[in-house]
Amino acid sequence: MGFISACHAGGRGFESRHSRHINLLKFLADIVTEFSYIVNLENAYNRGRPESFQATDEHNRTIVEMFNLLELRSFSVQFHVEKQINNTYILQGSINAAVVQPSVVSFEPVTTKISEQFTVVLLPTQKRLTDYEESHPDDDSDVFIDGEYDVGGVALEYLSLCLPDNPKLPGENADYKEFDETESTAKVSPFSSLIDKLKK
Repeated sequence: MGFISACHAGGRGFESRHSRHINLLKFLADIVTEFSYIVNLENAYNRGRPESFQATDEHNRTIVEMFNLLELRSFSVQFHVEKQINNTYILQGSINAAVVQPSVVSFEPVTTKISEQFTVVLLPTQKRLTDYEESHPDDDSDVFIDGEYDVGGVALEYLSLCLPDNPKLPGENADYKEFDETESTAKVSPFSSLIDKLKK
């Protein structure tokens, strides 16, 4: 079983969540509800400490099915909330997960460790969100409703962005898989018994 890491802090190397989250929300609609973790932003800010939560076994089964994983070994979320002027909040956090996917070459299980930090600017109205997106196109931003925001939903989006599109074991590529020559020669051909009978 292979083990690779993905989405470490310092650059995801793909489109920002901001540019993709509309389509993702549609795709994730069924499981966002299952993994919802609604936070009252003002209360979270007043508590002034990092908070965390993790996927239950039921969450894991649902996410495995939706993302065509072999296994979701763990999925946890850490976050804290900062308050800005004009009723704006900053959600900062991280996700940590261990996922198992089939290799696109050999279909063998490939384990990927995901560790990703995120920052999302949260605004109270769609109008302000639209204005902010125009002036800060590289930032991840979203709108909160009635003082609350679903941290579980945004964490799930980041997880989806971090999943490798083409998971492979070390030594594999699209056209060729390295193998142990001694191991391959040690395997008995399924035709060997037939050949022996013909010789006799």
